[in-house]
Amino acid sequence: MKINRKKINILGLPIDSFAKDDSIRYIEQKLLTKKAIFITTVNVEFLYRALNDTKVFDMLQNSSINFADGIGVLWAAKFLSLKLPTDKFWRSVVGFIKLFASLCAIIFYPKYLKKPIPERISGSDFIWDLSKFAAKNDLKIFLLGGDSTVPEQAALKLQTDVVNLKVSGIFNGSSDEKDEAKILEIINNAKPDILFVAYGVPAEELWLERNLLKTGAKIGIGIGGTFDFLAGRRKRAPKFFRLIGLEWLWRLILEPRRFHRQSALPKLVWRVFRYKLAN
Repeated sequence: MKINRKKINILGLPIDSFAKDDSIRYIEQKLLTKKAIFITTVNVEFLYRALNDTKVFDMLQNSSINFADGIGVLWAAKFLSLKLPTDKFWRSVVGFIKLFASLCAIIFYPKYLKKPIPERISGSDFIWDLSKFAAKNDLKIFLLGGDSTVPEQAALKLQTDVVNLKVSGIFNGSSDEKDEAKILEIINNAKPDILFVAYGVPAEELWLERNLLKTGAKIGIGIGGTFDFLAGRRKRAPKFFRLIGLEWLWRLILEPRRFHRQSALPKLVWRVFRYKLAN
C-alpha cells in the first residue's frame, strides 16, 4: 500500500503526521526514487528556533521529512486544529478555555493530543528503527559527530543489539564549514547508505542540508544527543516518561541548567495562541 506524505502546518512549518511504522514504509518507497532523504526530528526548542531564524525555517521547509519530536509539537498541531467561534469576543474566551484544557492534557491526558499527529518520533528512538531497516536491507550506516570515543561506543551498542548491522565508518569532526572537505572525503571513501549526524540542533541539520547530496548517502538524519545515550554517557528518561511525552521534564530534573532552553515552550504556546486567534 502506498503511503502518502501528510504535512501539518504549524505557523508555516510543515511537520509530518506519521506513525512510526508508516514512516518506515514511506522511507522505503521514497528510496525507489533514488533521491536522498533528509530527515529532521523537531522538538519545541527546534521549532521555536526556526520561527526566529530564517535559515533554519527555510531548511525545514526543504527537508524530506520533519518528525514531531516532543509533546509540545503535538500540542501545537492539536490546538491549531481546534474550531473557535468567529465572533471576536467569544473567539478569545473559547480560545483561552481550550488553550488551558489542551495544556492540561499534556500531563493528564496526552492521548488527546495524538491527532492530527499520531505519535512523537524522536531521534533517540528512530535510530533503532533505521538501524534495523539497514540490517534488513543490507544497507551501511555511518556515525558522524559526538565527543571523543562516543561514536565508537554508540556504534558498538547498535551492532551488539541489531543483528547483521553494517557500520561503514565513524568520525567525530565538527559542523564547521572549514572542516567539510575532510569529512566529505572520509564519508565518500566509506560509502554509507545512512548517515547519522550528532552535532546538536540545528547545526547537524544545516550540515546535512549543505552536504547530504555530496556524501552519496541515501538517508541523512540529525539525532542530537543520541550517541551519548547509546554510549551510556547520559541516561534516558524511564519508558513511562517517554510514553506519556514527559521526557523533557525528566531531563530538566536531571539537568536544571536546561531551564533556559525549556523556556521555548511557553514562548511557543503564546505565539501559537495569538496566531490561532488571528486566523
